[in-house]
Amino acid sequence: MRPSLALFALSLTAGPAVAQFPPDSTENLQVLPKDTPVREVINTMRGFAIGLGVRCEHCHIGEAGEPLSTFDFVSDDMPAKDKAREMLRMVQQINGKWLAELPKRGTPAVEVQCVTCHRGQARPFMMEDLLAHVADSAGADAAVVRYRELRERFYGGFTYDFGPAPVISAAVSRLRAGSAPDALTLLALNAEYHPGDGPSAMVRGQAHLAVGDTTAAITQLERALELQPDNPQARRLLIRLKGGG
Repeated sequence: MRPSLALFALSLTAGPAVAQFPPDSTENLQVLPKDTPVREVINTMRGFAIGLGVRCEHCHIGEAGEPLSTFDFVSDDMPAKDKAREMLRMVQQINGKWLAELPKRGTPAVEVQCVTCHRGQARPFMMEDLLAHVADSAGADAAVVRYRELRERFYGGFTYDFGPAPVISAAVSRLRAGSAPDALTLLALNAEYHPGDGPSAMVRGQAHLAVGDTTAAITQLERALELQPDNPQARRLLIRLKGGG
């Protein structure tokens, strides 16, 4: 079973008064067995750090860049450490009970790990949820800026999905909330990065229609059908807009 979802949820006997890392023994282990070897604890913590894209100071008292021998790994004063322990217990329950009791599991069996949800980020937001949240709280232009920042930093990795679907999802969310201009602002990202995506053109057509621009809506729906000739929704809407019923 692999524990998941948090950085240094456990503690090593290496605080400010102990000028040694790795230490000779562990202390204050509350989730892993208390007799877990020091090296195994350290390797487990390293997996947490990679899964969340964080460093020791995320869960432990210490300064970034300072020797690990100066960190207080025993202290429970960091709130993230308690959260990490709860996440570990949750994952152990998922892997050890809920997944283990599934009938006819495939081989090899799938288990939850830190990276399953976090994908290298401390707070595991999906791209579509993040864009919708930023657009709702700060406006679509701010969401576009955030998207570009994330793309510059994470593109090519597995942390965020930079395909067309997350932008479409966020745009549809804004469209259903009555913010068609926001939807169009978001969809401009797909026009830039994924110009050959049919579903994006379809939703752009709907957004243009929502703001009363029938000409632009028809253009986008025609583009959607060009890219996806078998799209019945785009075909029906286009026929209606052209006066065909």
